[in-house]
Amino acid sequence: MKYKDSFFNLFANVKSKEEEDDDRSKIGEHVSTNASIKDSVKRAGEKYYKPDYNPRTRKEFYDDPTAHRRTMDRTFADGKIVKDPYTGKELFKKQQDAKIKYGEKWQEHAAEADHIEPINEFMKKARKNPFVTTEDCRDVVNDPENLQTIARKENQGSKGYGKGGSTQEEWKNDKRRMEGLEELLEPDKNIEEVKQKILDVGKKASESNQRKLLKRSIKNAMGTAHEAGKSGATNAGVTAFTMSGIMNIVSVIKGEKTGEEAVTDTVKTAGKAAVTGYALGGGMTVVSHSLSYSGSEFIQALAKNNVPSNLISAVIITGDTIVKWGNGEITTQECLLQLGDKGVNLATMGHSMAVGQALIPIPIVGGAVGALVGSMLTSNLYNALTKDLRVKQMEHEERMRVIEECNAAAKQAKAFRLEFEAYCEAYFKEYKEFFDSVTSAMYVAYETGDAEGVIAGANEITRKLGEKVYFDSVDEFCTFLDSDEVDIF
Repeated sequence: MKYKDSFFNLFANVKSKEEEDDDRSKIGEHVSTNASIKDSVKRAGEKYYKPDYNPRTRKEFYDDPTAHRRTMDRTFADGKIVKDPYTGKELFKKQQDAKIKYGEKWQEHAAEADHIEPINEFMKKARKNPFVTTEDCRDVVNDPENLQTIARKENQGSKGYGKGGSTQEEWKNDKRRMEGLEELLEPDKNIEEVKQKILDVGKKASESNQRKLLKRSIKNAMGTAHEAGKSGATNAGVTAFTMSGIMNIVSVIKGEKTGEEAVTDTVKTAGKAAVTGYALGGGMTVVSHSLSYSGSEFIQALAKNNVPSNLISAVIITGDTIVKWGNGEITTQECLLQLGDKGVNLATMGHSMAVGQALIPIPIVGGAVGALVGSMLTSNLYNALTKDLRVKQMEHEERMRVIEECNAAAKQAKAFRLEFEAYCEAYFKEYKEFFDSVTSAMYVAYETGDAEGVIAGANEITRKLGEKVYFDSVDEFCTFLDSDEVDIF
């Protein structure tokens, strides 16, 4: 019974100030959104991971033998004579045909498909792009526009004349190889013109590859942002809905709001939170994942630890206080006190959510309940310690005394939190199934706008806690408010 009374009083003593309720809900939704962002960034890292390039990964992930075959088929599709684009020599699709006609010089006439921009060079650029997948890289580098049909001798011989695994520009700028290639040219070919063609073909293919990568990157980034935004909207919306719903239930019980007003306020708060969660979830996931590809290890560490989204949340949560201070509506001391209250809540709410989620295994809802309870406990403790500072300007010695007490209270906070967790565990162990059922029913009532269902759920909680129920419907509630026969406060 002691636990029941304490738990009921915990909610009964919640301040009804709309600003304080909004602060709690806002902090809860941002903590929940940040958790969603962290998960989304992790999923993005897994999706866009690209193995380092080496002979094994080239074969397994990046090269596509079927693309080589398709290139050869297209080149020889019309049955006409095919010539090497650089030497001008006749090419044959089958090596045997080249051997029959040209004997020992068959390699100058056997056709092979070659990547204009080599895979290794392409991957040096592609690996730096945070929003292209391994599949995107394979598709682009094996696109027909990046494949050419040349003689086997040019494709394989990288020392004396051929391209080998070099880029077109490297091939063209190698004096020894150009001298060797010149010896292979047909009489109607000019080496300077061939050099320029080699360079132009390479530049065109490289630019085409980058355009295609950019197009896929933009599409993938938008898709990632949308998926992360939906996740953020769900987390923020449900968290705000749960926290605001509980606070509005208390207001209805205390007679500060009607059932209709409570439902309207709850839905409105949840809607705003969902919109903010979508924008932050999508935007910060893209930003954090992009930063993880930075060349700076420090920037990568910031992204890994979700610092950007936490920073944005802190700015949003404390922004109204800073604006009031800038407009002269509050003093510097009051500004610092409000920032301290919000900061402490922001820092501790994640732990409260974890406890609530463990005790109430309803996705997101349990965390929201834990966040609300933790926020009220933290705010009450903080406000009690700073009350004198808000009322008057204190002497330096007195202020130092209060600060010292705050420090002592902070040391006790950890022990208090452990005690609170043990209390919650003992309480929720007994009432777990009951609260699961009631909160689920109330959740449905919120969604459907069923005020009677909300009251029914609240009455079940009241009866479970050993208190008297004074009304069972909206009409009875209105009659109860107009009556002076009973005073429960």
